[in-house]
Amino acid sequence: MFKKRIAFKLTAGFVVIVLISMLTIGIFFIQMFRQYAFESREKIMLASARSISEVVAEYMQSNQITNGNSSNDLNGPMRGFGGYMRSLDTLTESKVWITDSQGNLARISGMGQGLGIGQGKGLGVGGGKGQGYFKSSEPLPKEAENVIQEVLSGEESVSESFSSVYNEATLTVGVPVIDSKHLIIGSVLLLSPVTGVTETLNRAVNILVISLLLALILAVALGIFYSLLFTRPLKAMNRTALEITRGNYSVRTGIERQDELGQLGNSLDLLASELGSTINQLFQEKGKLKDIISSISEGIIAFDPNHMPINVNSALAEIMNRPQPYLQEDVEKDLSNLDIEGQLARVMEEKKSLQMLKDWVGKKLMFTISPIMDNHGTVTGSVALVQDISESERLEQLRRDFIANVSHEFRTPLTVIHGSLEALLDGTVEKSEDIKRYHLRMLSETRGLERLVGDLLELSRLQSGKITINKELIHIHSLLADVLKSFQTIAEKKEIKIKYHAEQEVPPFRGDYDRLRQLFIIFLDNALKYSPQNTKVSVETSLLENNMLSIIIRDEGYGIAADELTRIWDRFYKVDKSRQGNSTGLGLAIAKHLIELHAGTVSVQSELEKGTLIEIKLPLV
Repeated sequence: MFKKRIAFKLTAGFVVIVLISMLTIGIFFIQMFRQYAFESREKIMLASARSISEVVAEYMQSNQITNGNSSNDLNGPMRGFGGYMRSLDTLTESKVWITDSQGNLARISGMGQGLGIGQGKGLGVGGGKGQGYFKSSEPLPKEAENVIQEVLSGEESVSESFSSVYNEATLTVGVPVIDSKHLIIGSVLLLSPVTGVTETLNRAVNILVISLLLALILAVALGIFYSLLFTRPLKAMNRTALEITRGNYSVRTGIERQDELGQLGNSLDLLASELGSTINQLFQEKGKLKDIISSISEGIIAFDPNHMPINVNSALAEIMNRPQPYLQEDVEKDLSNLDIEGQLARVMEEKKSLQMLKDWVGKKLMFTISPIMDNHGTVTGSVALVQDISESERLEQLRRDFIANVSHEFRTPLTVIHGSLEALLDGTVEKSEDIKRYHLRMLSETRGLERLVGDLLELSRLQSGKITINKELIHIHSLLADVLKSFQTIAEKKEIKIKYHAEQEVPPFRGDYDRLRQLFIIFLDNALKYSPQNTKVSVETSLLENNMLSIIIRDEGYGIAADELTRIWDRFYKVDKSRQGNSTGLGLAIAKHLIELHAGTVSVQSELEKGTLIEIKLPLV
């Protein structure tokens, strides 16, 4: 788990970079140091070899002049050179070999006179034994023979090889000995083990290793420090991002830096602020949209691309006769019964809206289905607007019935008038009695038309709200007594008894006397008209709670069927028994509007052949 963290990766990367860099520099430094050490040692040895070569050449030349010896053999002239040779080891820090022109060993540093060589042309040094590294019977080392051959050919030579004398790697430097005639009369060889150089190199390697270890420890410590310093703002930004995903848009990183991390932290803070503001606006818009959708009286259903409902508004439950809340399974079940999936697929395929009518539990529903598309024109779902047009259909039917009823009500008297006029004009009717009877019939039909037109105008004014009521103090007992008195003659003709009963004294209240009188006349007229002979009509008044006045009109007439009770307030609606009278069918519609004009209510209870009860409730205040 730790290896996956960026702090570990940064520390490891930092340490690896430091390690590789220091190793590269160290190796390069060691190589350069080794090369420099060997080159310096070679230059020193070459300089020493040249100096020895010059000394040997001068010594031989002066020895020849003094002794008169012109030989180029080094054995004879160099017999007095022993003291110088013994000090060359210390001076040159090398083993010095001097050979003659044939490559035979003549002198070795650290050896005095009396050392016999026993090689070459029989030249030797007699007179005792000295101290040295080689016995007289040992040849030159093999690694020196190649150098001597190059030197005797007139070239200086430098060689690095394994020495059988030192049993380790050595540097061998050879310089020719040249006399005044520019003849090669011998060679000077310097052999030096590389132990001193390698020891220095080893010491440098040890120092490098220790430095690497110390640098590695320091790099790890600094890597951890800078990694934590680098990852701390990243952790803060990560926490901020997580809080943003949880809906906390007020969180901030708290990073105060001027580098890229600081800029990133500031950008994240700005993002949180802007996102919070945007989300808040979206929630406000969502709330507004939800309120708008909730306030819509039509049902709304949103579908996903698979034609499954994902959201509905509250109005749909009322339209579908379902209780609140409208559960998802109920929505799916009802839509399955309506069988609209085919239309949904068509809308999403054609990307066009369509309308269709569906019958549902005695209702007529209008579905308007439209596709939902994104910015690229891809259909992401659909939405259906569900309208209950049952009332509209009912009103349309009422309109048609109204036109039919008005046409019927006008056609009957007009037909009578038209027929009577034709009979009078054709001379068919000649007797004065018949002519008078025809005139009276036309007059009666004309008055019926006048009443019909008057009722239509009255109903139109009531529905349009153009009629105002003139309120005054009304005593309900006086008003009802006046109305009942006007119907007494009609009641006596049908032998109908009218009774009035008041449970208690009703205080006067404000209302329109003429409109209330018209209202009671309509109901009492219907009660007397649709009651058989030898029956009873009663009027009762009582006070109810909340300052309400109750007026009950009860008859023992033919009654009204239960399925017709809801339609008696419609214009021109008549039961079959009422067709025999001269009623226009507008009285109850006018009465209901008059009650509403006084802020009252009306209810009807009726049974066939048992009578009807009408209760009118009027506010006293």
